[in-house]
Amino acid sequence: MGGIFGRSIEQFKSFMDYRVFRQEIIASNVANTDTPGYKARDVSFEKQLDGQMKMQQTHSDHLPVSQTGPAFDTFEEPYTHIGNDSNTVDMDREMMKLAQNQLLYDVAAQSVRGKLQRLKTVITEMR
Repeated sequence: MGGIFGRSIEQFKSFMDYRVFRQEIIASNVANTDTPGYKARDVSFEKQLDGQMKMQQTHSDHLPVSQTGPAFDTFEEPYTHIGNDSNTVDMDREMMKLAQNQLLYDVAAQSVRGKLQRLKTVITEMR
């Protein structure tokens, strides 16, 4: 997405997609807090960051760059406490991650709203 929106809207969308996916993983952990043998999972931020640092083909003679959609890698959290039933969900930790994730999503949404509001102001002032 280019033009008047620049690349920032696309980057915010990707960031917000990551936050929504992470919210689903955290919610799954919370939902399985009493499931014997359940292993808590999280999402790799490094994979998301690598996706933001994609190479771009700047000349037609360069090798093409594959443009795949966002891919999020999940992993089992290695440092969680294992209960008597081998469940590794730590509710305090999950609630902290849930609040942090929500806050970061809200910041991105507010930034997009601000950018769109500024564009709206420019458009209405031109009339």
